[in-house]
Amino acid sequence: MVDQACDVLTTAFPDLWYLIQLYIKRKLYPLSERSEEIDRTYMHKAPEFLALTKEIIQTFVSVVRLNLLSRLTTTKSDMTPTQDDELYANADETYQRVKTLPHCVQNCRLCILRLVSLDIQVDFKKDLQELMFDLRLECFKVIMDHACLEVSRLNTQETWELEYDEQLGSHTKLPNLFHDMVVTKANIINENVLSANVIKGERKFFEDKEATKQAAIAVYRLLGDFASVFQMLIKDCSSSTSNSIEPLSSSTIMINSSEHLSKTMCLVIILNNFAYTRRFILPRLKKLFLNYGFRGMDRVYDETEIIYKRVDEQLLDTVQNEYLRPFLHRLESRMYAGRFDWATHIRVISVKDYVKHIILDLARVHAEIYSISSQLVFIVLSCILSTLVNELAKLYSNINQFSKAGSMQACLDLIALQECLGRCMETETSNKLKELITQIPDAAEHIKSKALTDMLNLFLKQMQPYSIAFRDVTPQ
Repeated sequence: MVDQACDVLTTAFPDLWYLIQLYIKRKLYPLSERSEEIDRTYMHKAPEFLALTKEIIQTFVSVVRLNLLSRLTTTKSDMTPTQDDELYANADETYQRVKTLPHCVQNCRLCILRLVSLDIQVDFKKDLQELMFDLRLECFKVIMDHACLEVSRLNTQETWELEYDEQLGSHTKLPNLFHDMVVTKANIINENVLSANVIKGERKFFEDKEATKQAAIAVYRLLGDFASVFQMLIKDCSSSTSNSIEPLSSSTIMINSSEHLSKTMCLVIILNNFAYTRRFILPRLKKLFLNYGFRGMDRVYDETEIIYKRVDEQLLDTVQNEYLRPFLHRLESRMYAGRFDWATHIRVISVKDYVKHIILDLARVHAEIYSISSQLVFIVLSCILSTLVNELAKLYSNINQFSKAGSMQACLDLIALQECLGRCMETETSNKLKELITQIPDAAEHIKSKALTDMLNLFLKQMQPYSIAFRDVTPQ
């Protein structure tokens, strides 16, 4: 319908307009010498043709608006959750419109540019130019709606194939897939919406306040939807029934299915993908938007950063909890293995096994995380150790009595943890562990004893193959 209207007006209206002008100027027919014959020939007056022209243009404007601008659009800032759901529920409509609307807009644009090039009334030109701008704005909204839909479903396109980046370690194709998708949509928007023929009266898109506002809202939605993709991936991963820590033999090769990955490995990959997105993809897209003239991007990115920080905390919390589960489940049982009793312990031989298990398990966690990204090692390990130290503090606070050997054993165990894992701790965690040591009865005496020092040095030497990895762990 719209294409037909455009074709008719583009081909027929200019000729009609020229004929009307000739008629009004009384140059359409051969001149007669007698004025009464001229008057009979040119009976119609200019206002009649003006009304005819107005009716044609208004009919065209109505047809276009009815067919292309009939949808009620809602901005995300004004949405209720139900309306937001409805936006994504109408996916079929959005997919259909994004296929046809840019083509229709271009046809209308060519038609309107042809009409406004004629010497028609200023009011008519204004109506046509207003229609054209509304079409461009609608086209922008539809393309961005489609982009948001595509982005919100990117979790289904995660292949788990790892690519290596020198700065941020291994990540999958997902962040770059998002980047390329946005670049493609931005190019389509630039071609169909942003380019303007100013000479023929088209307004620059971002000189309009409503357009600027809608663009900012659309970018905010787009970036926010990609953050939600990571939440969906984490949810899918967390529902897996695989073990938390598995052999790491597949961690350094190309992987094409999450079935070959441990749950924790998948979670770390998701976390690193998110870090890669924040550090590299978002700044690139901001530069892209600015190059295309988008305004208010600093504010949009400030608001987006709030979302991304919250999601980052959720991702890190999920990764931490997944790693922590086996630690917390076994900590107390390992501490009291063999019916150990702090009050009746009579001889200190070495660091207890529960400490060795903590160090060995953390070495495995370190290896798994390091295989993806060295920059995540301290972040994750420090979170795990913070919780572990808090749990140890609770367990030690429940001990009612220490024998002499029992208090030395406690000092030896905690100092061994401090020596092996201190570089992986936040300052607050390290200080809390040191404070816990000082609360052990006769701690000062035990710390100075040669027996404790000798056992500690022997333990550190034995654990060196495992603890050596922790020496290079530094805060990022």
